[in-house]
Amino acid sequence: MGHPPSKQSLKRYSIRSIALLAICILLGVIITAFVTWIIGNYIYGTEERHVPSAKKTDTGPSASDLILPTSVYPINYDLVIKTYLPGFGYKEKRGENKSLTFDAQVIIQLNITKTIRKIILNSLDLRFSESKCTFTVDGQPVGVQLEVNKDFEKVFFNLDKAVEPTDKAVLKIVYNGDLRTDMAGLYQTTYTNVKGEQKMAAVTQMEPISARNMVPCFDEPAFKASWTVTVIHPTGTTAIANGMEEKSEDLGDNFISSKFQTTPRMSSYLLAIFVSEFEYNERHTKSGVRFRVWSRPEEKNSTVYALEAGVKCLEFFENYYNIPFPLAKQDMVAVPDFAAGAMENWGLITYREDSLLYDPRIYTGAQKRRVAVVIAHELAHQWFGNLVTLKWWNDLWLNEGFATLAEYLGTDEISDGNFRMNEWFTMDALWIALEADSIASTHPMTFQIDKAIEVLDSFDYITYLKGGSVISMLRKTIGEDNFNTAINHYLNEHKYKNAEAADLFNAIAAMLPDDVRGPNGAKLNMTEFSDPWTKQLGYPLLTATRVNSSTIKVEQKRFKLLKSAMEEEKYRNPKWGFKWDVPVWYQSVGSKIIEMKWMKSNEPLFIHSEQPVILNADSNGFYRGGYSTELWQQIIKLIKEDHLQFSTQTRVRLIDDSFAGANAGLLNYSIPLDLLMYLKNEQDYIPWSGALQRIRELDDKYGTVREKDSFHKFFLALSLKTPAKKDVDFVSKNYLDDKKFFDVSAAQGLILNDCFMGDSSCGENMVKLFNKEVIGKCDSGRILSECSQ
Repeated sequence: MGHPPSKQSLKRYSIRSIALLAICILLGVIITAFVTWIIGNYIYGTEERHVPSAKKTDTGPSASDLILPTSVYPINYDLVIKTYLPGFGYKEKRGENKSLTFDAQVIIQLNITKTIRKIILNSLDLRFSESKCTFTVDGQPVGVQLEVNKDFEKVFFNLDKAVEPTDKAVLKIVYNGDLRTDMAGLYQTTYTNVKGEQKMAAVTQMEPISARNMVPCFDEPAFKASWTVTVIHPTGTTAIANGMEEKSEDLGDNFISSKFQTTPRMSSYLLAIFVSEFEYNERHTKSGVRFRVWSRPEEKNSTVYALEAGVKCLEFFENYYNIPFPLAKQDMVAVPDFAAGAMENWGLITYREDSLLYDPRIYTGAQKRRVAVVIAHELAHQWFGNLVTLKWWNDLWLNEGFATLAEYLGTDEISDGNFRMNEWFTMDALWIALEADSIASTHPMTFQIDKAIEVLDSFDYITYLKGGSVISMLRKTIGEDNFNTAINHYLNEHKYKNAEAADLFNAIAAMLPDDVRGPNGAKLNMTEFSDPWTKQLGYPLLTATRVNSSTIKVEQKRFKLLKSAMEEEKYRNPKWGFKWDVPVWYQSVGSKIIEMKWMKSNEPLFIHSEQPVILNADSNGFYRGGYSTELWQQIIKLIKEDHLQFSTQTRVRLIDDSFAGANAGLLNYSIPLDLLMYLKNEQDYIPWSGALQRIRELDDKYGTVREKDSFHKFFLALSLKTPAKKDVDFVSKNYLDDKKFFDVSAAQGLILNDCFMGDSSCGENMVKLFNKEVIGKCDSGRILSECSQ
């Protein structure tokens, strides 16, 4: 176990942190990323989130070309793989050139369900020893010849005779390959240690379709099988894999053999191996799961928080899902070179270093929250994605949407509620998803994959954030207790198996009480409700207009940011005609009660209220609210008088929806700008964060210096009136206090914004802070870099 830093080192690094803060704020006038560090860098799961282009120009193989036949299924893989990492003392035999390669053998137990003459596996960039490959049925050999098709990423094992259905078939494959440099399959990662020496490790990244780069296999989610893995690695390194280590043996010649326990049935993209000189911190959960966090030796102390957070979160999810974690151990590794934010490999989660490491002497609370969020997301996957896995990539949102929603629950547990993740969901996941789903490059949550490249493109905002937002809406529609009961039923029904969206909705329907009513007054039909939300792109804009003194009429149409932009042709004419059955949460101004009424897809909704109503109150639904000019003006007048009658989520929703409507040309910008005038009374960071995001976007629209100057003066005058804390000393003293996380975030965001908007005192204050905390504490004769170390 690592030791916490001493008081002396904490003091030394606190000076460094204050200096860094001063420098960052000074530079913030130039680099404007601080106030949107989550929005612009929302990274976790398997891919950096991106918005796919609206047109696919790839001419590669279609998805159907790559799909394997279903006449043969794997039961178990017995994989032995020997890695040749340089720099660890093993000596190559004369004529060998093994450095940065691997030798391997895999023995696959097969279940053959139809008469066959060939076995087809996925394989890419592997070299086979054909004479050593064998196939037996009931212990009897059958002749086999190999044929490799690199374009379709397949290897064919052509059999000398037809083989009838049996579960006694065994295929042995001997092969070798290279430690890759593209961060896919089994690849090499390098780093420099504290001595200035370059070191190397080997790590895997298999999702979505890169297991085939390391082992010939049935590389599709539906082909679940158990894995028995043995890694032969250089003496001086440690190997870890999905299973608990079972046996270690010194083979001589500077190599060690490490064998691991057989995994449960799992998809090939969850297979993981890591070989390194890394060190770990360790704890055990209350249920006895061994938990380790690995890193470069010099970063060992930076994994203490991740270990604490991981143990706490795993225990929470065991209780939340009401299903024990099915493995004996959980490892998490901070990898120096890692393309994704993190990867949920069962029992061996890999992370990019900046997604796992946290040192309170160096980083602010923002990094602490980021680490907690990514850990919670990946641990949520151990049930949603690993225990129960999607059948095919067109339903990737089943994995990622659930993990997105669960990460907010898990992070709230990790932070004891201090990060206010339920409220932050509105400013974070929902905000980004609504933006992404309003442009032409969007796609449905469940969509047809025609090209192989679309498997990679499916790792995007829609899959993660719309998926999580729609599931959140569903959860609030049927009630949290009903939702949790249904999810437990779904996980138990499909554990160690695969599922698709229909299986989820059937599981919910089976557990749903009769008193949960749908738009027609009868028991809610899950398929009819969910299909328009998951199988067509976009979402509705609900527009409220007053009919008479006591009635408001609400109508829906699809919200689209740019009407002239065209989606991909296959998404343009859904059977539901861009209409939805909508659970409409609304709040009458002057009342703190939020009510819900169903809006049928083909009918307007009438709400009886003499006061204006706020649509999508608490941001419970995946849709936007719009209002007639008259209602907007009434709402703005009342929120200026008493903004606390609405929750932070509702205030954010009004800010976001007003600017979205203006950006789409549906209302004048005077409406959202007038709404922002209430911010002079706003102390909470969450609405301020939304406002700052929209203000920066609007600032980009002004082209001339005079226009920008006028706009900056307008918003600076507003910001300077806010009662929110904007004290640099407050930030420097409290940035490590989780209980003051949002107060500190508000101060940081507003200080930076004031600097950006031209506050003359901002630069002066930063220079004073720098002189006090850096220059003033620097002894004569020392350079500045030494004073902040």
